[in-house]
Amino acid sequence: MNLKHILIVGGTGMLAEVTSCLASEHLVTVIGRDPERMAKVVRQTPETCHPLVVDYRNEEDLSKGLQESIKRHGPFKQVIAWVHKDSGKAMQLILNHSLHADVLHILGSQANPEHEKKALNISEHQTYRQVQLGAKQDGENFRWLTHDEILHGVIDAIEHSFDYQLLGQLVNKRGTNG
Repeated sequence: MNLKHILIVGGTGMLAEVTSCLASEHLVTVIGRDPERMAKVVRQTPETCHPLVVDYRNEEDLSKGLQESIKRHGPFKQVIAWVHKDSGKAMQLILNHSLHADVLHILGSQANPEHEKKALNISEHQTYRQVQLGAKQDGENFRWLTHDEILHGVIDAIEHSFDYQLLGQLVNKRGTNG
């Protein structure tokens, strides 16, 4: 069995369904901080979903964990990374350990996609793409995306290879369409 090795960063929270979906067909290394949430995700596909319990803001632990995963399962062919802005060098470390991967960087609604990309050193052998999470209009109000909407949006982005994809709408801090 020669499965594609996928790294999912932040794959035990709102990306948990993405992790489970991809682990049903591929070999997945999933990064998360919470051991209980990790166990719940890994339990769904224990043969192909491999946990890496680490806080990605700890650069040394992140680097060691990524190296060990590559040693065990081979290089990452794809990366799906929900990495917050305040994470220091985590996203760059992930890129450095994924030199020949298709990288899908998940961004929050307040992120500046151009700034995020310019802040990274992307290898010529990597494909770097972004998915930005917005909100959905619900009557006169806006709500965050559901986990199911995120799942379908991320899978769609993987399948269609857009450089940038917005899920929902961007909403300014006052709660209006912006």
